[in-house]
Amino acid sequence: MKRICLLLILLLPAALLLFSGCGDRDAPGAPMTHPVSFYYRTAVTDFAAEDGVIRAELRDLNPGLSLKELFEIYFQGPEREDLTAPFAKDCSLSDVYRSGNRLEIRLTRSALSTAAFDHSLSYACIARTGLALEGVASVHIYVRTPGGAKADEITLTESSLLLYDGGLTGENTELTLYFSDETGELLVSEKRSLPLTDSRELPELVLDLLEQAPQSVGLRSALPPGARHLDVNVENGLCTVDFNADFFTNRPESEQGELLTLLSVVNSLCELKEVDRVKLFVAGSELSQYRWLDLSEPWIRDSAVVGPIRQELGEFAAVLCLPDPGGALHRVTIRCRARGGDTRETALLQALFTRTERNGLTAPFADRPVPLSVRTERGVCTVELAANTLPAEEPARSRAIRSVSATLAAMPEIRTVVLLEGGQRIDDRLLVPEPSWFCTDAAGR
Repeated sequence: MKRICLLLILLLPAALLLFSGCGDRDAPGAPMTHPVSFYYRTAVTDFAAEDGVIRAELRDLNPGLSLKELFEIYFQGPEREDLTAPFAKDCSLSDVYRSGNRLEIRLTRSALSTAAFDHSLSYACIARTGLALEGVASVHIYVRTPGGAKADEITLTESSLLLYDGGLTGENTELTLYFSDETGELLVSEKRSLPLTDSRELPELVLDLLEQAPQSVGLRSALPPGARHLDVNVENGLCTVDFNADFFTNRPESEQGELLTLLSVVNSLCELKEVDRVKLFVAGSELSQYRWLDLSEPWIRDSAVVGPIRQELGEFAAVLCLPDPGGALHRVTIRCRARGGDTRETALLQALFTRTERNGLTAPFADRPVPLSVRTERGVCTVELAANTLPAEEPARSRAIRSVSATLAAMPEIRTVVLLEGGQRIDDRLLVPEPSWFCTDAAGR
């Protein structure tokens, strides 16, 4: 134990030890209007875990607070029992102010009796809190005695903060996890770099992290409350995961929420090189249906539901209406991109036409057609397709027509659809989606 403490004290002046904290792990409540991340020390220190030394606590604060008022609240200490205030009672806040992208923090310390290791972690906590503020690139901490003499001084940036001491457990590995965004419509990736000595532990580690809160502000776990994995195995690219009963009984009420729950697990596991498909079980029994979505076959990665939306690249959130094997339509919110001057309607149709059959939903088109023209006027979208674009035989033909009509009508500016094939209207009526076309969830929206 003395050797470990000595090693850490020697290492910390050169590379400050910082554990980038997990987000607020409390039960989700009302959305925060002005979330601020306060970083504190963990009550129980674990140097071999990424969040074992420093962890974030989200606070919803008044946006009108001054910097000094904000840090005075920070110095009052954490609200959570698993965290502890980093500064000893002999240290107090004197002043905080901005100078460009640099945050100046002035502290007064009456004594310097605590170990250098404790000072380093204290500075890491307050620096990480400052760096989490918008526009702050560096934090300069100046410590003086009550008489005004300089006691300590340090400037910290993101690059000068060491996330954790991977040397304690071996080499590090990078994982990509997928959590729900704050709208509950798309998944967003979060990178983690963790120490690991045995690659066979990776699937277990991925699931452990998914069952915790994400570290990034604005993300939340897509798993149902209380969901925990009981077992996980990988063989020939197939990963089988057995969850407890809460994974099924507490499943989301919306179809998109249900989809994100499943793809949070599937996409995260499929980031591992040894996994290309995932099969789910609950309490030892194979899961064939999750509410509306079919799980009878293993699922694969789906990047279409992964955000964030980059508007500067022409991206937007849109709804695809895809049929299941029985013909009922399901609404799937995706990240879509309009390229080369294409309209959103054209981009959305191209996403529909190139969709392949996977994850319990079929592909309305097999040969990836391209629309000849798409135009919208006064809420009516007219789509012209080349001859023989639609499937010739029923029921595939009706499914394709309904899929196109419902997908376009899901756009807020479109009420009805006119569909032409080879210059001929396929129906004398305007195509308006009917509740009977959809699965139970989509019809009830």
